[in-house]
Amino acid sequence: MKKHRYLAAACLLLLSLLAVSCISDDYPVRDKATVKMTFTTRAISNPTTTAGGLEANEHMRTLRVIVARQNGEILYNLKYDIAENETSKTITFSEMTVNANGETFDFYAIANEEGVEYNGWENVTVADLKGMNLQSGFLTNANASKNTMIPQTAYKQIRVAPQSGGGIQSETMKLDFAVAKVRLTINNTSSAVQTVSDINLSGLNMESTPLFASGTLSGETGGTLSLGNMTIDANSTATVYAYFFENTGGDYALTANWNGNLHALDIKAADITEISRGTELNINIKLNATIPSSPEFYIEVVPWAEVEVDVPPFEVPQFK
Repeated sequence: MKKHRYLAAACLLLLSLLAVSCISDDYPVRDKATVKMTFTTRAISNPTTTAGGLEANEHMRTLRVIVARQNGEILYNLKYDIAENETSKTITFSEMTVNANGETFDFYAIANEEGVEYNGWENVTVADLKGMNLQSGFLTNANASKNTMIPQTAYKQIRVAPQSGGGIQSETMKLDFAVAKVRLTINNTSSAVQTVSDINLSGLNMESTPLFASGTLSGETGGTLSLGNMTIDANSTATVYAYFFENTGGDYALTANWNGNLHALDIKAADITEISRGTELNINIKLNATIPSSPEFYIEVVPWAEVEVDVPPFEVPQFK
């Protein structure tokens, strides 16, 4: 009888060991890895260490970095204050626990989160990040007050793997502005003050945009952006700028009143069929009310705050 009891106990012990072995096999071998991430702002006008060429509210003044596993588990949620003229931030994530053969992580970066008007950053989830949008109210505030910080964002999947000899893996992420920008410059070459009023840019998306680029441009084209009125002194130049959301397929046009007439500038005629986030629509107009002539127009879409490149003028109705 005792022999049977011993045999039964041995069988139970063997079964328990087999069960533990099977459970252990479900867990991958883990290792440690260190990754050094450098986050940079795209908008610099020259390869220097300063953020020259930007408006004050366009400088990166805060940076939040969120790192998550593919299952949505957030490992890091960090916020940094950025010096006024600093255009990059390097962060080292030490001894991240990863699979022995490497693991893919989601990296999210948000500069100037204050402009997003979201208050739950400390407890934000991946689902929250993927669903975040900037709404029309943001544009209203940004175009009314130059104190509204303009967000810059980036998202990137990065495979992090242990390096031989305990080395450090280095990666870079570039942030883009979450909005687009128009800059209108009028050069008055005449000897009298000129006033251009009721300036409007149409064919835009003024409704909403994802906080992080989705890879697809919005087809919303029914928005109109007011650039107000401009008074340009004799032989002088004046500039205004404003923000809007990226889109494609807009019948982009600029309309304005000058010398008692309504004038329309067909921007689409310059082969501009889409305007992406992080880019600037530059419109340059030369007026001369003293000598009758065709005005000169230069229109282009360029990366924000980079040096302009002249393009040939195209035909438009003559200003009188």
